[in-house]
Amino acid sequence: MQNRQIDKSSPMPYHYQLREIIREEIRLDQWRAGDQLPSEHQLCEMYQLSRTTVREALDALVNEGLLLREKGRGTFVADPKYLESWSGSAIGYSDSLTKQGLLIETRVMEMTRIAPTPALRKELDLRTQDEIFFLKRLRYIHSQPILVVDSYIPARLFPNLNEIDFRTCSLYQTFRDVYKTPVSRVKRVIEAIAANETVSALLSIPAGFPIMYIENTAYTQSGAPIEYYTAWRRGDKSRFQFEHSVP
Repeated sequence: MQNRQIDKSSPMPYHYQLREIIREEIRLDQWRAGDQLPSEHQLCEMYQLSRTTVREALDALVNEGLLLREKGRGTFVADPKYLESWSGSAIGYSDSLTKQGLLIETRVMEMTRIAPTPALRKELDLRTQDEIFFLKRLRYIHSQPILVVDSYIPARLFPNLNEIDFRTCSLYQTFRDVYKTPVSRVKRVIEAIAANETVSALLSIPAGFPIMYIENTAYTQSGAPIEYYTAWRRGDKSRFQFEHSVP
């Protein structure tokens, strides 16, 4: 980690320079996921910095999720976050991540036909007698639980949807290929929250752990809503990419 040194003549703060040196070493794979960094004392000696400065740099990278601290053991390079691109596209979770070569597994926890709540009836623009399919899935990347998602789908638009094996099939691909009803637009809201006991148990994280709560409504080309979902996604494993163009 001594390829670059602190430039004492630079106006940039020392803690910022050290942070960027460590970030660059990780980007270049000189430090990989699971590798232990030198101790704070060693970093102080390597870069001729104060303990406060070194700790400030490390704290910033821990808060970003690039590093993690283990009590009594030290500071380590964190596992990479999984980037999901929401750049002007309505593709779903599986489509976005499998394009990156990631191995996604799905556990179907529930698939039932139920009566919607008034809020769901309004969100999905349902008629009084309409029922919905409730699909609950736990999604894994490389065998690690990452996402819990509860989907609500109008039953009259997708007859026999409960016969599809969603352990291996993508919901949005099923809409497109089986029912000829592709998703054209989505509306998403993201909020940072603390995991409750139910979600933490499913995602194998402590209660109170930071997660991303997502609400999503999917629409057809004509503007008809065909799915509403709520999802809970591990914040320490997630990155989102957005892209917008100015008309």
